Amino acid sequence: MARLNNERFETFKSQDQENGYFDLKFEIEGKIIFAHKFMLAPISDVLKRMISDIWNKKETIEITTNSYNDFYEFLKFLYSGNCKLNDENIFSMVDLSEFYQVKELQQKCDECLSQKEYTKENILVFFEILSKYSLPLFEKAISKSMKEKGINLVESVGFPETSKSTVEKIVRLEDRFVSEEKLFEKICEWAVTQVKNKQSESDEEDSYDAKTTEDGVTAKKEKETQTFVFNMNDAIKSELTEILPFIRFKKMNLGFLVDFVVKITNSNGKSISSMPSLIGTDIVESIKTLKNWPSDCSSPPQLTFWKERKIKIPSIPSQIKKRDGIEWYLFCCNGLIGVIHHSYNPTAYLLAEMTPKTSGFEITENCKIEIE
Repeated sequence: MARLNNERFETFKSQDQENGYFDLKFEIEGKIIFAHKFMLAPISDVLKRMISDIWNKKETIEITTNSYNDFYEFLKFLYSGNCKLNDENIFSMVDLSEFYQVKELQQKCDECLSQKEYTKENILVFFEILSKYSLPLFEKAISKSMKEKGINLVESVGFPETSKSTVEKIVRLEDRFVSEEKLFEKICEWAVTQVKNKQSESDEEDSYDAKTTEDGVTAKKEKETQTFVFNMNDAIKSELTEILPFIRFKKMNLGFLVDFVVKITNSNGKSISSMPSLIGTDIVESIKTLKNWPSDCSSPPQLTFWKERKIKIPSIPSQIKKRDGIEWYLFCCNGLIGVIHHSYNPTAYLLAEMTPKTSGFEITENCKIEIE
């Protein structure tokens, strides 16, 4: 039997149309590969349907999704059980094994992948492309490499540009080999990158539209409107909606956040305060420098703020949303921090809900801000 199989394989390799008794032709990249229906049909139901008279009325089956070399290696495996696997074709061979439902080839690919060395530079590439397939040995090899080498997917090269589906797969992993704090931080940075990339693409489209619009003034107004509508914070929240439920917040040691109260007092001695939940130490330190400093601008009854050039909008998206029953909110923009009434709708980053310490708080001139 082995001799017969070898002879059939040698016949296939010869690609001798006159003496090979081939009854099937594949065309890939303008080249022809001859094969035998009786060799392919029993191995793959997909190929069986493809080469049946019902499916294929043509003499030649055209393959457009694979390269000539990759499909040739695939057919070699169907004839002999062996094929060439390397870094250049491994992704294609896994995909071919999946599409044509050839489990034996997928197992061979899995074994090959399990023997590779995975590093911070390449681990994410392999995970992103192959995580949708059933490759248990590969998954064990990835996990082993992360554990032994102290690497993880969110700090690997290319993570900020990875797809959302891959990020969702990462947060669903049981063992992620990274602290929840670092995972949350890196995913937030990823979300910011995604939004900025989309905004950049939108700006390029707007620029093109402006050039092709005869009325330059109208185009400018349209672009300004689109820019206004594009809210960075809302876009970031949208990116994170499906991901945040998988962050294990209960396991987080929020040492990078500060447990404190921000207090704002008006000139009548009335005050509001809050216990912010996600405010970085840099903003806290900036607020401390403003103690006893009167507000730089007050616009009763809606807002008051202090100018401080060191204050920057955090990269982590705001967790605060306006809701009924909360009248005041601590907010920041680049270069300033203050408090706004819920009826005011600027493009500002909300830091915390503010609650009255005494009744009758209102915005006045010379408000004070401090950390308690």
